[in-house]
Amino acid sequence: MADFRIKVSAKLCRECQACALACSLYHEGECNLSLSRVVVLKDMAKYKFNILLCYHCETPKCIVACPTDAMVVDERGVVMINQDDCILCETCASSCPHHAIVFDEIQNRYIKCDLCAGREAGPVCVEVCPVGALTLIAGKQVK
Repeated sequence: MADFRIKVSAKLCRECQACALACSLYHEGECNLSLSRVVVLKDMAKYKFNILLCYHCETPKCIVACPTDAMVVDERGVVMINQDDCILCETCASSCPHHAIVFDEIQNRYIKCDLCAGREAGPVCVEVCPVGALTLIAGKQVK
């Protein structure tokens, strides 16, 4: 289990997409919602939002489902995709109960939250969220 998690408080979300844009900028060098590892879904009729991101589950279904062992847990306890081993079979994405693994059509690969691996300040989405819908907590993720 990772040392920290992102707590999602969807009731606070106002769908500004700052988290998703910052995520794609950090990981891909461009502001592009389709390249974000954080997805904000909206139900405008009810004015409700749902934030999808990897929960880095204690027993990840994506790891169990992956036929090539491309889904791994790193030394931080974070679920990662080893792109070299991925055969694009979609089993990881379809097995994820949180819909947190998305297909990047531009680079023909699956992507997911890696808690901003290598970023000393932690996940950029948490840093830029202006309303506190995403916060960093110690231990297991809370939805």
